[in-house]
Amino acid sequence: MTEHKSNTGQNQNNKQALGMALVGGFAFVILLLLIMYLGKQLRTIEDGLMHRSAETTYGIDIAEGQVVYVPIYSHIETDTARTYPLYSILGIRNSDPERNIIITSVNFYDGRGNLVKEYLDGDLELTPFDTRTFFVNKRNIRAGSSAANFIITWKSDAPVYEPIIDAVMYGSHEGMSITFKSVGRPLTQRNE
Repeated sequence: MTEHKSNTGQNQNNKQALGMALVGGFAFVILLLLIMYLGKQLRTIEDGLMHRSAETTYGIDIAEGQVVYVPIYSHIETDTARTYPLYSILGIRNSDPERNIIITSVNFYDGRGNLVKEYLDGDLELTPFDTRTFFVNKRNIRAGSSAANFIITWKSDAPVYEPIIDAVMYGSHEGMSITFKSVGRPLTQRNE
């Protein structure tokens, strides 16, 4: 009788071990299927991102030309009605690693929209990663509104990453200094 109880106990242990093996095998198959599914989803996301990169990369559009508006501030007024004149430096950076861009105009306007200065006599070509700067002396800005602007026009023979165009304003008065940046915004764009 002891032998019969021992065989019955061993059969139950074998059944439990077989059940545990089946559950483990089933869990392994489920995990394997889940990994395969997630891998396919990641490839789909990656393909979508690669397709999107042809249209825009890191917030930089692909274009063949633009007219860009850059706000400039000729001075800062304080709460005590004091005015601090500012210098301005406009920067134009060709961000495309392979193609040139051509700057066709860099025009500076006062706060009332009157043309103050044309910075180019002809076209200016920027090679990949090339940068040009344009300086506005604080004494060259006409009196009136503190707001002024640059209008920049550029083009390219082929679609390129849009250039990075911004301005830095800076000045000091009575031991105090101020520096800040203004980013260009496309007004019109010629796409591929």
